[in-house]
Amino acid sequence: MSFSSDIKQELNKNSNLANKILVKQELIGYLISGNTSIKGKEVKFSTESDYNINRFSKLLTNLDIDHKIQISRKNFYDNFKNEKH
Repeated sequence: MSFSSDIKQELNKNSNLANKILVKQELIGYLISGNTSIKGKEVKFSTESDYNINRFSKLLTNLDIDHKIQISRKNFYDNFKNEKH
């Protein structure tokens, strides 16, 4: 496994999501990573890493954001509505 994969796996193991400020900051990090597209109210985060998509999903769930994970080929997609748009 690569260093990057090891780090992603270790981050995914962190299940302490009690601090909502840190959860929001981590989510913002994912959203500004360049793997995100926004069309109207739909936000799409894509990755080839199952660790990333699982962590992203945990963050959204923790913040009570309704989302749906889809798989296309080897890519995972997580869609949710941007209610502020």
